[in-house]
Amino acid sequence: MALAEELSNWEQQTLALSAVVHAAQLVRDMAYSGEAPVLELEASVNPLLVLNAPDMGGIYTNLAGMLRGLQGLEALFGNQRSQEHTEVVRYTLGMLVLRNKLMSNNEMQDILHRRLQHINPLIGGEKTSIEDSQGAGFSTQERSFQQLAKLYQDTISTLSYRVQVQGKVDFLKDEKVANRIRALLLAGIRSAVLWYQLGGRRWRLVVYRRRIQHTAANLARRIALTLEGTDVRPSN
Repeated sequence: MALAEELSNWEQQTLALSAVVHAAQLVRDMAYSGEAPVLELEASVNPLLVLNAPDMGGIYTNLAGMLRGLQGLEALFGNQRSQEHTEVVRYTLGMLVLRNKLMSNNEMQDILHRRLQHINPLIGGEKTSIEDSQGAGFSTQERSFQQLAKLYQDTISTLSYRVQVQGKVDFLKDEKVANRIRALLLAGIRSAVLWYQLGGRRWRLVVYRRRIQHTAANLARRIALTLEGTDVRPSN
């Protein structure tokens, strides 16, 4: 979608931050229900596997799948105070902390870059529901989740800080759910790296909270209008 290539630096920062929020939302989805919308999961994870994009549009190619993240970012700076809100905030801030620790470890960055080159992106149309994937064989998508989860365990999980995920025990103990959660956390950290590279800083989340909220809402509206114009809709 061409919109990503037309954004100002501030809008690009906001989009990257919304991708962190989106990963946090999907982590919570997986932890409590064992599944996530196909389009959204692909939109969150696939940018992690884009290593040499020429611009923002080459990283976030599926803005339709990121719409919920923008709406979530807007809501985070509102007055909502639900359990879901609290958990999404905690996961989002946790991924920002992990970004800091990752960027101080050059060896870990090299390992991530080298191994990500050999992982296939998620394929549109494959199921992301754990129940639907049972007995369906070891798909290319499942292999990618497994590889991303193993990469997370070998790298990010060894850092001194960890994101503690809450949810239903049966889902958290399921290997396929755990693989997806780790892949999403890794994807969120990647977007946090991009957010920082674009000039994003933790202190700005406080000082510019209203501006971030307004920008997220505006981007969400523009994406929705673009989808209406092309007759494309987010799907589950």
